[in-house]
Amino acid sequence: MKKVLLMSLLVALIAVSSFAANVWKIGVVGPFQQETGEWIKQAVELAAEEINADGGIAGRQIELIFQDSEAKAEKMITAVQKLCTRENVDFIVGGMSSGAVLGAMDRWARYKTIWLGTGAASINVTNNIAEDYDRYKYYFRVGTLDSISQGTSTGDFITNYLQPKYGISKVAIIAVDLVYSKEIAEEAARVCEESGMDIVYRDYFPMGTTDYSATFKKAVDAGAQVIINSIVTDDGIAFVKQWYDLKVDAAIVGPVGPALKPEFYDQTGGKCIFETSAYPNGGPAPLTKNTLKFVEDHIAKFGNNPGFISYPAYNTLYVLKEAAANVKDINNTDEWIKAIEQVEFKLGGDKGVAPVVFDENHSLKYGGDAARGIIFQWQGEDSWEAVYPEEYATGKWVVPEWMDWEVQE
Repeated sequence: MKKVLLMSLLVALIAVSSFAANVWKIGVVGPFQQETGEWIKQAVELAAEEINADGGIAGRQIELIFQDSEAKAEKMITAVQKLCTRENVDFIVGGMSSGAVLGAMDRWARYKTIWLGTGAASINVTNNIAEDYDRYKYYFRVGTLDSISQGTSTGDFITNYLQPKYGISKVAIIAVDLVYSKEIAEEAARVCEESGMDIVYRDYFPMGTTDYSATFKKAVDAGAQVIINSIVTDDGIAFVKQWYDLKVDAAIVGPVGPALKPEFYDQTGGKCIFETSAYPNGGPAPLTKNTLKFVEDHIAKFGNNPGFISYPAYNTLYVLKEAAANVKDINNTDEWIKAIEQVEFKLGGDKGVAPVVFDENHSLKYGGDAARGIIFQWQGEDSWEAVYPEEYATGKWVVPEWMDWEVQE
């Protein structure tokens, strides 16, 4: 009887071991009590479900293991440590907050576990790779665009679309006083200055500001025709509402965090009309042949639109699946790194849901058919149109109705 029980136990252990050998354990980190964390979780779950139904990655199914980082460095360190030591994950995906990711990088680097990141936009994250490739080569920025590229995308729209079409020559900056926001705004301003425009006014306001009337007046009095706004916080709600109420005689262009989701229309009482936002490589536009289907599938499964972190989060697992085709030894981390470095999801292509082409520092390449900041404009309820680049647009940019702009001949 004991021998039978022993044999049964041995068979069970072999079965469990065999099952584990056919599974990719993928750790998912994010602030899951926050909206951005929920976006990561939902998008990764959707991708895993699709990939598993299609045979998995290199014949193995995906098992997701979640650890909440709370967007704090100390919590991120704990989350990464648990995933790498206790759970022995094969890969990590996700991450939100540059401070949290940067704070965890030294501890995580010890484990030599590949991390496909989704939400740390600071250039310092991938600058680590430039400075010490062998130590930090395991990190890849799948999204979003870094802060400099986000600024470039705002500047590109102003210089390549607004300037030639409407004769724009003077620009102001009004943005929240955060390092990340400043990096975006100043890069956009640099692009505008290189194109011959003058930066006539700057104001970086503290978080929690509720009255923008004086700074709007100063910008307009200085001659600004466009205001570069970089407001990644909820301050953007009051900012946009006051711009509309005051009928400020200058267009607002730039990344307003709350504007990148459908709820913004209700949050502003419909006063977001004509607000123009820069989306950090994603959004409901035909960026690839899969993008709009992803939006539809996400709504069908979860009952809500994907957020700006959803696109890179969904892409992470497909990057792994794409790379696996070029990995001969799936237990060789260096082979995985080289294969991931070669992955290309191109703008207008048939892979992924937003462009992914890596540079030598594992950040997203910007421009051409690589990653782009897609410019959207609110034009009505349920009408949030991609307006630039024009070849991937879903609508035309509209001059705010109270502004007297004429198209240049």
